[in-house]
Amino acid sequence: MFKDLYSLDKWNDITEHQKIGEILLTAGKINLIHLSMALDAQRFKKYPLGKLFVLMHIISQEELEQTLNIQKYIDSRISVGAV
Repeated sequence: MFKDLYSLDKWNDITEHQKIGEILLTAGKINLIHLSMALDAQRFKKYPLGKLFVLMHIISQEELEQTLNIQKYIDSRISVGAV
């Protein structure tokens, strides 16, 4: 598993919005079972998916923050490229 989400060079090649689960799957921080469990929990607890991963002790708060920063980075690159 990757220790640091920022160490991945793959983010520069992504050309469309990525959901939190997609980023964490790509980084090897979660697997499909984790994603399925969090999506099921989200139906009952209306929390953002990232918060659920932290509450379920699947990722740390720091990893969530890194993931959100990566998501913002990807979206900013996409919006600049679309102009």
